[in-house]
Parts: sequence; C-alpha cells; structure tokens
Amino acid sequence: MTHTALWWGCILVAPPVAWVAATQGYGIAQGNPRIDVALLAVAAVVEEVVFRGGLQALLLRRFRQQAVGISAANLATSLIFAAAHLWAHPPLAALGVLPVSLVLGAAYEGSGGRLGPPIALHLYFNLLLYGAGTLLLR
Repeated sequence: MTHTALWWGCILVAPPVAWVAATQGYGIAQGNPRIDVALLAVAAVVEEVVFRGGLQALLLRRFRQQAVGISAANLATSLIFAAAHLWAHPPLAALGVLPVSLVLGAAYEGSGGRLGPPIALHLYFNLLLYGAGTLLLR
C-alpha cells in the first residue's frame, strides 16, 4: 500500500468505524472536552513515542522480515500494543486496537521512521471515537 493510499484509507474508513465502535459501547468516556482532548493528545504522543519510536524502532533494527506487507516489527509491536490496552478496555476493544496499531506502524515505517505521521493518525482516530461518543450522548 502506498503512503497516499494509507492516508486516504484512514480518512475515509475511520469515521464510520469509529461510529460503529461508539454505538457498540466502545467510545471514549466523556468529561470536560478541553481536558479530554488534551489527554487524548498526550496519550497519542506518549503511546507512539513508546511503541513506534521505542519498541518498533528497536525491532526494525533486529528483524527485517515481511509477511503479507507487514513487517515482523510492526506485527510484534501491534500485538503488544493491543495487549497493553487490556488494562483499561474489555478484550474485544483491545483486539479492535490491533488493526489500528498495524496502520500506525505502517505509517511509521512508510514515513521513514518519523513519529509525526503515526502521532497524527493516532490523535485523529482518538478524536473520531471521542466525537462519535459525544454525538451519541446527545
């Protein structure tokens, strides 16, 4: 998948996926919007620095294997990323994080190891889920 196709896929597919997830009870808790958005931004930065900039970068230096267009480093990082979400989410929601993480990992690798693209996508996904949850509460 090209870098452009990845971005367009995320722009077009993520909103309806976020809506469905929110209607099934997997939205992001609502509180004070300013604080919520700030926390979502901080979470996106911290998680991407740790998982993409740390773990995935380390694994990329060690493993260069590809399986169906996904690097072994991305797959391993994404499995750990999804498992890390079990502490705050039910198992099905944590499993739903896996494909999102694979996209974030692909954005990281496709950008030549820059953290800006996966951070931007992560924040976009979080804000979509938050917005869908907000709309459902009205």
